[in-house]
Amino acid sequence: MKCVIEGNGVKVFGKAVHALSRIGDEIWLDPLEKGLAVRTVNSSQSAYACFCFTPLFFQQYIPDPDIQKDCEACVLPLFRCASWRERSVDKCEISINIPNSRVIFQFHCRHGITKTYNLGYQECEALQAVFPAHLSPNILMAQSKLLGDIVVHFPVSQEEVTLSISSFKVTLKTFCEEENSKETFVVFIVVH
Repeated sequence: MKCVIEGNGVKVFGKAVHALSRIGDEIWLDPLEKGLAVRTVNSSQSAYACFCFTPLFFQQYIPDPDIQKDCEACVLPLFRCASWRERSVDKCEISINIPNSRVIFQFHCRHGITKTYNLGYQECEALQAVFPAHLSPNILMAQSKLLGDIVVHFPVSQEEVTLSISSFKVTLKTFCEEENSKETFVVFIVVH
């Protein structure tokens, strides 16, 4: 598998990896014909998240039919420093070298500097969320700016926010142990 991300796409991919790092410590890369799926699950396997990047997102996307399973790699440290990535990285190339069991990340930076990371990976079974879809009738769709405006009211150090959805409202709650107080933020969404 080989894919090339250029320009603003590097920032978007980095933010996706950073968002996944808030849920789990390991990232699964799943190169599919329909795009690259980047997944994670928390340690207790109670939370799962996935970003699917279509081939149109990449400057170049070549999936490898020889890869039959997901590749688990520790890519989180590569994307932790958002300010460095946004200011100096022009292009990112991701490739999987099957014989050497390596995921190779090449960051092409300004002034001709190239940073190459050869990470070992482990093949594993596909990571998928297993749940009965018919028991989840509600769908939450919102612009990212709206969700960002809501989450800004929670402390930055907050590790967990509970999201409850019903037919007529969305409720975000958190519990601060230090203060033994419960803060509740309610957002009402009109359903048409």
